[in-house]
Amino acid sequence: MSVITPLLLLIVITLTVMALDGARLYSLRSDMQAQVNVAAQAAAGEAQACGGQAPSTALVQQRALAAAAAQGFQGAAEELEVQLGVIDDTDNDGVVAFAPVNIIEQSNAVLVSYTRTEPISMLLPQSVFGGIDISVNAAVRKEVVATVSAAGSTAGVGGDATLLGSLLGVVLNQPGFSLDPTDLNSLENTTVQLGDLLTAVGVDDLVDLLALDASELAAAIGDVGDVTAPVADLLDDIVTAQGIDTVKVGDIINVVENASVPASSEFPVYDLVISLVLNLAEQQQAGAGGLLSLPLTINNLSVPLIANINSVDLGLNVGEPPTVAVGPARQDADGEWVTRFYAPDVTLQLSAQVELLPISLGPLLTFSLADLTVPLAVNAGGGEGQLISADCARGRSNSVEFGVNLEREVARIVTGRLGPGGELLPERLEANVGRLSLLSGLLPPIEGILYLNAEVEGEVPGVEETVFMDPRYNLYCDPIEGCDQSQHNDLGDGLSGLDLDITVHEASLLRSNFGLINLTPLLTPIVDPVLVLLNDVISSLAEAVINPLLRTLGVGLGGISVNVSAANQDGIQLIENIAVEQPDQ
Repeated sequence: MSVITPLLLLIVITLTVMALDGARLYSLRSDMQAQVNVAAQAAAGEAQACGGQAPSTALVQQRALAAAAAQGFQGAAEELEVQLGVIDDTDNDGVVAFAPVNIIEQSNAVLVSYTRTEPISMLLPQSVFGGIDISVNAAVRKEVVATVSAAGSTAGVGGDATLLGSLLGVVLNQPGFSLDPTDLNSLENTTVQLGDLLTAVGVDDLVDLLALDASELAAAIGDVGDVTAPVADLLDDIVTAQGIDTVKVGDIINVVENASVPASSEFPVYDLVISLVLNLAEQQQAGAGGLLSLPLTINNLSVPLIANINSVDLGLNVGEPPTVAVGPARQDADGEWVTRFYAPDVTLQLSAQVELLPISLGPLLTFSLADLTVPLAVNAGGGEGQLISADCARGRSNSVEFGVNLEREVARIVTGRLGPGGELLPERLEANVGRLSLLSGLLPPIEGILYLNAEVEGEVPGVEETVFMDPRYNLYCDPIEGCDQSQHNDLGDGLSGLDLDITVHEASLLRSNFGLINLTPLLTPIVDPVLVLLNDVISSLAEAVINPLLRTLGVGLGGISVNVSAANQDGIQLIENIAVEQPDQ
């Protein structure tokens, strides 16, 4: 008994020590886990998808170390391993993993790992029991998903409802279609909730909506959107429009990487309708020789004291319809920004009947410098943009600053026409200038005093700029006024940014009456004023017809508009001891 008792006491003491050591190691591991958790959360806010204008690896590491130290971390900085990467289900099996990246622009998450060696026992000899490595990690994904478009959303487009109505009339096969400016402004300021759309079409999420026909989207918008009666009728007409069955919702809305979008997210109805209409126009123009003719009613369009513009024929070719993009602000593995949106890529063909410098003194004398046809072909340039930064909400701030990169192609205008594929085919403008009538009805008029053969061309240089949306987008949605919209409207300066170049190939005097007398070098004093008048006429046509139509579509010569209609920051994930993918060798 005297031998067993000490042995039992030794066993009890050893077990007690081991229990205490186990509790100590468990507590230590819990403390380490808490430290990497807060470090990863703090650092994830500085990764690309949330880090704002200038994210940096150094700042990510500083945030992680500062947060860990505040949680009790006392080790050296190098003991805390901080990695940038993405959290993703790469195998689509429902199991997410952390994939490290070498470039911060590709990151939406931060992994923080911490390993330290501890003696198994603080009381028993370490030489006998040795030590143990305790390793913990935590990964946090933090990104904001935005809904961005460049399909329209221009401020104050109501005055151009007639031009937009002409386009709608052609697409819907309803000649004379009209859209009241009040209804257009109402449409422009209207949004529709994703949850309502999903319920209306009977699907569970946005990804399921993309495969449906665009007619179902139009019907759903008309059913659930807060739109005026004429706009609801317009949506009903779109449902039955020719070619609608070939357009899918995915042609209008681009969802990046199946991004999770909450049911409260809102889509701009104007942008969706413009995208629908231009997708339909693209389908229909194939059967119309590549060009849709837009009937216009031009009343009293003139340049005072310079010209009367008596009629205008307008044709439209859609190169690429616009899109509404939903996704985060980061790059993919190929270095491309994942959330890309497109402005309408359209070209216009315009033919105007113009009377230059009309003068009338009754039957005694009538004079006009020229009655000529001005054929113009205009490529609006098209454009695209990328969501490149998001300064996420944090602390007391409940708003996000978005940065977008805008790339606008060169816009061109030439005398000429459009080819079947929408390409510009330059042609020369021919005009018999000068028509003089004395004692009208008694003496034959003198016509073609000056023959002019000229070519007009010009372009607006391409635009590439980075824009930070101001003000910041408020993530809080008011129960009455709804969610915010953040807009950047830069539709260019029209022809004020267009350098028109008029080249005279031939100027001849009295060509029609006395044969060819090519006096081009000698007629400069006469020709130059005519060219100034022609420049003014083209400028007037652009201001009265070309620019207004382009603006209703969200583009302009040399500019592009952008609209952020929804944003959510709900997809924050913290995963302890996540699996880490090994980089490809």
